[in-house]
Amino acid sequence: MSKAAAVDRPPVPVAVRPRDERGAARAAPVGSARPGARERPPSAGPGPAEPGSAERRRAERPAAKRQAAERRPAGRSPRLSNRVAIGLAVRTALVVLLAMVTVQGLLAVAGVAAMFQGGEGGLLSWLAASVPVMAAAVLAAWWQGHRLARRLDRIGVTVDRARQTDAADGEAVPAGDEIGRLADSVRQLADSVAERERRLIASALSDPLTGLPNRALLADRIRQTIALSQRAGVQFAVAVLDLDRFKFVNDTLGHSTGDLLLKEVARRIRRSVREADTVARIGGDEFVLVLSGDAEAARTVSRAILEAMRAPLRHKDQLIDIGVSIGIAMYPAHGQDEVTLLRHADSAMYRAKRARSGEHVFDGEGSELQRSYLSMLGEMREALRNGAFVLDFQPKLELASGRIAGLEGLVRWHHPQRGRVPPGEFIPFAEQTGFMREITRSVVEQGARFSKALADEGLDLCVSVNVSALDIENDAFARTVMEVLRKYPIDPRRLCLEITESGVVSESDTSMKNLRAIARAGVRLSVDDFGTGYATLKQLQRLPVNELKIDRSFVTGIQKDRGNMTIVRSTIELGKQLGLKVVAEGVETAQEMRCLARLGCDEIQGYHLARPMPEAEVVGWLRMRQALYGSSPSR
Repeated sequence: MSKAAAVDRPPVPVAVRPRDERGAARAAPVGSARPGARERPPSAGPGPAEPGSAERRRAERPAAKRQAAERRPAGRSPRLSNRVAIGLAVRTALVVLLAMVTVQGLLAVAGVAAMFQGGEGGLLSWLAASVPVMAAAVLAAWWQGHRLARRLDRIGVTVDRARQTDAADGEAVPAGDEIGRLADSVRQLADSVAERERRLIASALSDPLTGLPNRALLADRIRQTIALSQRAGVQFAVAVLDLDRFKFVNDTLGHSTGDLLLKEVARRIRRSVREADTVARIGGDEFVLVLSGDAEAARTVSRAILEAMRAPLRHKDQLIDIGVSIGIAMYPAHGQDEVTLLRHADSAMYRAKRARSGEHVFDGEGSELQRSYLSMLGEMREALRNGAFVLDFQPKLELASGRIAGLEGLVRWHHPQRGRVPPGEFIPFAEQTGFMREITRSVVEQGARFSKALADEGLDLCVSVNVSALDIENDAFARTVMEVLRKYPIDPRRLCLEITESGVVSESDTSMKNLRAIARAGVRLSVDDFGTGYATLKQLQRLPVNELKIDRSFVTGIQKDRGNMTIVRSTIELGKQLGLKVVAEGVETAQEMRCLARLGCDEIQGYHLARPMPEAEVVGWLRMRQALYGSSPSR
């Protein structure tokens, strides 16, 4: 074979380990093979040499020499050892000779010159006596230099290995003298540099709070998964997970509790996904998952995560409800790159949050919804200026007397293009953006104004309005309520503020201060949606509340569901023990109303009694009700 043909032969593949998280490639152990490379069949014995094998062996010799040099153990550096030893021996011999001449000179000056009295024979005797001493000194110097060179060589090997690997793994050098201490310092320096580099790499590619991959590493993982999916012709999912009410947890319980919640969420997600899946945190309360398999497999993992989040997080004496919303986008159906997949998964997540469904697979409609959200804040500001946020009122019936005991004002948005926008579409968005505080002030003002209007009509009714849990965390909330009462001078007992259970159990200093100030002013307070949160008996005893409202989920079909009946009966008994009025909302049938009356419930509210109605229709409905039933119980 010609030399040109030997050059054209493809080089022998060298197995290389995959890059570790530091990005440094390492040599594979003997016997490992590169993925995708064909294995050479084992030889059954010596056979005929291949054509050109001699040329190939000659080409491989330099590489073999380099590998042998790399495998050479520490301390084997003969050229360095000889140079240091010889140099040290020569210097030692010169020093010894100079010392001997100096000593003899001093003795001669002192009058002791025996070696010169003998003439040439005395000088030769002196030289003969000096040679063994000089030889012994030279040999000792050479041995010490050789030993010193070997130890320095070991230090050099340690430095080289530290420069090429993650840590200094050179041979140990005894630390009994200065050289040993120098070697130990070199190893410590190499360890420190390697550890600092590891920390830099980790901080650049992982989230410091949860230890999960960050946005940069996530993008790389998605790109790699796309490349693998293209070659294999398979699909995978990108899921965006966002916590519900996380801002409320941060505002009420502090950022340290929020960090604890994020760590717990990360732990539960990792426990719910499969080994091949990727979990990353890209900022705030948002996590991203890369899930192998089809859409059904992704939904199965999502349901497992939702199930894992059902158990509340216990922090000190506080139970924190963990709610999440998950949006799913599939490759290649919903995007061909990581940017598009993340955008569509984020859109699906907002659909899940709006529908309170837990998880949602992208269907193309979410993009339009997100674009509408971009303009919603400006539209809400315009609606507030134009009075487009109005209250519809739903009556509450006192079961013992059959009287209408009060009304609850439910906020509605009359949009010029969209018509009546349901509260579920704008309330979560308003809470996330902080605009809910502006809406709440308008709602409280409308409730107080209508209560005064009812009093002017001779109707002694309490008007309830809903306030956000974020409002009671506002330092100025109690002052805002007092300003409304001064603007509309009414009996404070005719106004009731309903706050969700998750809002009143925070027990932060600000919320407790606001609630106590409002209660001292005479305004009634109600715990809305009771049973869906985690309020304890101790917390209810401390709160200045007057009323418990049982959530509709426990009222529906109560006469058939023994579990719901047990919960409602226990809630009613708890309310009576605490001296609180108990109201059941969501009553839609006469059977539910009768069952609640037998259990001792104080008031009911729901479609069975009346649907929410505009303010202009309330007084007429009340007059008609009074004319038909008077003060007799409703049937």
